[in-house]
Amino acid sequence: MEAEKGKRSGKKVWQWVGFFFIICGLVLLGYAAYEKLMVFYHQQQLKKAYKDTFYEIPEGPDTFDHVVITERQPMRLIIPKINVDLIVQIGDVFDMNLLDKGPVHFQMSDLPSTESGNVAIAAHRGSRWGFFTDLDQLKEGDEIYLDVEGYRFIYRTEWVRIVQPDDWSVIDSTDYPALTLQTCHPKNVRGTHRLIVRAKLASVTRASLN
Repeated sequence: MEAEKGKRSGKKVWQWVGFFFIICGLVLLGYAAYEKLMVFYHQQQLKKAYKDTFYEIPEGPDTFDHVVITERQPMRLIIPKINVDLIVQIGDVFDMNLLDKGPVHFQMSDLPSTESGNVAIAAHRGSRWGFFTDLDQLKEGDEIYLDVEGYRFIYRTEWVRIVQPDDWSVIDSTDYPALTLQTCHPKNVRGTHRLIVRAKLASVTRASLN
């Protein structure tokens, strides 16, 4: 009798243990879903701010030889190869709350231009956000679009490198119109290095809100 009672007691304990782990799993899934929802919400708000600055360029040439952006404002970053379509924010690139919402334009780097200068943008890579998760898949020649003020700056990837976390030379101004994307390396773990993608301006065309 005592043995049977002990078996029932042990079974209940394991049932409660199983129930506890199920609850923990649901909480974790719920938290992950909440974070993804917040990222989506923030990007939608940023897209509205971007649309407010969008300017429909009058009919004219298909490409533009001379375009110089003079004010910092939201930009749209599109990387077709890895399905990235995000709004780039203005602000302190070291502000973690800002980085949780999307890519951030380095405040000490240049603005988009057909002249010399380096537009540097940083974003999280981890699975929690996944902004630049697959940035390492880019190869030489892959296109990257940066839309601002109704213009689309079309860049082509030059190189992809891993650098030390204190190597800030990659965001220095360049003697040609460049775009530099930065994220942590390796992905999905605490980054020890930085992954850098450098691209060179190929042309400037009209942007679209689509």
